[in-house]
Amino acid sequence: MSLMKIPIRSSDDDHAGEAEEIAEPQAPERSSELPEAPVATPPVPQPAALEVRLQELEAALAKKATEYGAVHDQLVHLMADFDNYRKRMTRQYEEAKQFATADLVRELLPGLDNLERALAAALQDATPGCALIAEGVGMVLKQFKEALSKGGVREIAVRGQPFDPTRHEAVEVVAVPPHQDGMIVEEVQRGYMVYDRLLRPAKVVVGKADRDSSHGGT
Repeated sequence: MSLMKIPIRSSDDDHAGEAEEIAEPQAPERSSELPEAPVATPPVPQPAALEVRLQELEAALAKKATEYGAVHDQLVHLMADFDNYRKRMTRQYEEAKQFATADLVRELLPGLDNLERALAAALQDATPGCALIAEGVGMVLKQFKEALSKGGVREIAVRGQPFDPTRHEAVEVVAVPPHQDGMIVEEVQRGYMVYDRLLRPAKVVVGKADRDSSHGGT
């Protein structure tokens, strides 16, 4: 017959188990965050200090406004000067373009005069040969004048016009009735203008009335 083993527990073992079951009290956790430092309150400015600061700001603003006004005036003057310069350059360019051929045309005028004389001489002869010459010279003269007209060249009017020393050159003075005093009575050489500039003055004969005869000899 087998024997059964019965565990025997002592009172010491019971106290050890109870000791294990009793949890040890834990220490409270310490916070890692430091306490916030108290915020310093800025001192409240006094009314007198505010008034001084306001005056300083107003003075600085006035200074900046003065500087801005000076710079603005300089810019306005600079823009006006540039605009005047641009207009002057444009005017000089246009004048240079208009009068670039003036010297060349002035050298061609004697040839134009000879063509007119040749035409006048051919027209005075009624022979068939001279008529053909007059026709040919007349065509050349017409083309010549048309080309000059495209370049701004035009004849100076003299017939029935009073003498103008800025456009006419008097080569002779003749006696005329009082109503023709100071008038051009004959054209000796044709004058020309290129745009509004004198290219060659017209040579003319000017009439002058006799003052004694105009008053009835008194």
